[in-house]
Amino acid sequence: MESKRLFTEFETDDVNSSPEVFELNIISGGCRLYGYLLSPDKRIKGPYPAVIMSHGFPGYTTNNDLELALMRAGCVVIHMNHRGAWGSEGNYLFTNLKDDLVAITKWAHNPAIAEQYDIDTENIFLVGHSMGGQTVINAAKELPFVRGVAALAAYDIGAAFSNRLEKDLFLMIETEGQCLKMNSAGEVYENALNNRYELSVLNNSEKLGGINILFVEASLDTVAPAEIMMKPLAYKLNESSACVEYKTIVSGHSFAGQRMKLAETVGKWIEKCIKEYFLPPE
Repeated sequence: MESKRLFTEFETDDVNSSPEVFELNIISGGCRLYGYLLSPDKRIKGPYPAVIMSHGFPGYTTNNDLELALMRAGCVVIHMNHRGAWGSEGNYLFTNLKDDLVAITKWAHNPAIAEQYDIDTENIFLVGHSMGGQTVINAAKELPFVRGVAALAAYDIGAAFSNRLEKDLFLMIETEGQCLKMNSAGEVYENALNNRYELSVLNNSEKLGGINILFVEASLDTVAPAEIMMKPLAYKLNESSACVEYKTIVSGHSFAGQRMKLAETVGKWIEKCIKEYFLPPE
C-alpha cells in the first residue's frame, strides 16, 4: 500500500499485470449479495491489504472514486450491495446490514479466497459511509481480526431516536428507499425502532478495543451531524485509550466537493496502520 499512488496511474496498462475487476456474489442470510472486487496492478507486489466497502442508505451516493484510488495505491477493494439493495436478493432491513458485512469479511478472510485474490489477511479494513459507517463499526465488534475501521460521516440510528429525529428517518426510508426491495417503509422503520439500542454504535463499544478506527467528519453535514452521531463514540473510545483518529473535512454529507481530500485521508490512514503494524520493536 503506497498512498502516493492514490492519484497516479502507470503510463500504460500491461496485458500481464493490469488491474482487474471481478464480479462477485456472496451468500448472507441465505441470500445472494452482488458486487465486485477490484484487484490492483500486479506491478505493485502483493499480498495486498483488503478494503471492504459498506454503502449508505440506500446507496445512491457511491464511493467508486475512493475505491479506485485505493486500488491504484495497492489495495484489493470489495464492494457488495446489502440485501434488498441494487439487485441483491432478500429484503432490506437495518438489522441485516451488520450480518451482511460480517459474512463478506469472513469470506475475504478465508484462506482459499485470500490465496485466490492475493489478500493479506493481517490487513483487512472496513470502510463505510453514512449508514455504512454505522455498519462497519457494528460489524467490527464481531471481527477481532480486522485491522482497522473507517467511518465516514457515519449515521447512528440509536442517536436518531434519542435526538428526536425519527420523523426524518422515516421520511428518508419512505422517499430515498423507493429503490430498495422491502415490504413497506413502515416495516423498515419498525425494524429501526425495535432494534435502535442494538444498532447504536455505542452498544458494546468495548469490543472495539485493539482495532484502529478512523472517524471522518463532514463539518457541513445536516444528515448525520457528527455532534450526535459520531463524536459520542469517538469520545468514549478515546477515554479507553483505543487507537482512534478523528479527521474533519469541510464538506457536506456526501463529501461531494472534497473527494480527493477524502481519498487522501483514508489512504494515508490505511498506509499508517500497515506501517506501524510492521515496525520492529525498539
